[in-house]
Amino acid sequence: MKKERIILSFIATVFGLLVAAGAFYFFQVTKAPLPKTKVISIASPTPTSLPSISLSLDSPKDEEVVDKKTIIVSGRTRSDAVITILINGVETITTPSLSGNFSTQISIANGQNVIDVIAISADGETKSVKRTVTYSEEDF
Repeated sequence: MKKERIILSFIATVFGLLVAAGAFYFFQVTKAPLPKTKVISIASPTPTSLPSISLSLDSPKDEEVVDKKTIIVSGRTRSDAVITILINGVETITTPSLSGNFSTQISIANGQNVIDVIAISADGETKSVKRTVTYSEEDF
């Protein structure tokens, strides 16, 4: 009787494995395939920023002594900037050309004058250059 139980257990195990394999095969054959998904990559545009603002003055030279009451302030910056020149409490505003060059004539007072030239770009960035010019009627 013991031998019969072992054989019967073996047959039941094999039969159970065959039924499980058949059920798994049937499940795999009848299941609907998953829809293929496409990965869409949306590239965000890279903002093109203007270079940072620069300001260079050609004239007047720093610590320059002049014998005229009017001088030319000239230099270069970005073309979209606004140039503000502050001297002795007087503000002069000018804009550069498309190439970035600017030039304007200002009046100075007797003695030492501190000229503050400020370039302000369209995005609010600023750059400042100070020059000291002395007006004297003496000959050197």
